Amino acid sequence: MTERTFWNEAYQQDAEHTAVPDRVLHEEIRTLLPGRALDIGCGTGENALFLARHGWDVTGIDWCDQAVFLAERAAWKEGVQIRFEIADAAEWSTQKPFDLVLVAYALPPGGHGVAVIRQASRALAPGGTLIIADWHQSMADRWECSGCELHTPDRIVAAVSGLEVERAETRRIPDLFPSEDPRARHGTWADVAIVRARRPGEDTPTKRSPSDAAD
Repeated sequence: MTERTFWNEAYQQDAEHTAVPDRVLHEEIRTLLPGRALDIGCGTGENALFLARHGWDVTGIDWCDQAVFLAERAAWKEGVQIRFEIADAAEWSTQKPFDLVLVAYALPPGGHGVAVIRQASRALAPGGTLIIADWHQSMADRWECSGCELHTPDRIVAAVSGLEVERAETRRIPDLFPSEDPRARHGTWADVAIVRARRPGEDTPTKRSPSDAAD
């Protein structure tokens, strides 16, 4: 079974417990003014929908056609305009750069994941922000995934050369999976590698925080 076939079957059989709830994006974009956003590995579209609701012009890509079908259906039901494409993110490219590129729990292991990170970096406009959140390497042992080459902040940072790294950390996220989720059999929490980086160039407009407004 190929990896693409595996994910198509997973989304067909139990889409709710295949997607990963967001615990990163909401906080990370609160200071950014909406612009063009790219959601790499968009899955069933939860993050793409969130961005569209907040005024972003969103494109979502995923190599799993079943996931894209569910994402398109969700956007249609909600009445929001989002462009979805079926594509391998390691090979997908665009002539129109993005102000925000998101890769959330969508990196393939090993070298293919590095290729996705590099393509995500290339898609950034000057001043644009890249946000990556993915399973930390330590989760391989916890999930009894022998030989799985997951990611660390350092490994991700090494692949985003040419960008200014604003944050690189490992965060333990509690209650990421509900207790009835099959992935919770080893615990409901997960360690996540998070990197936020910015392409040098023209500043992307940002919202003023409450503390700034008080100055």
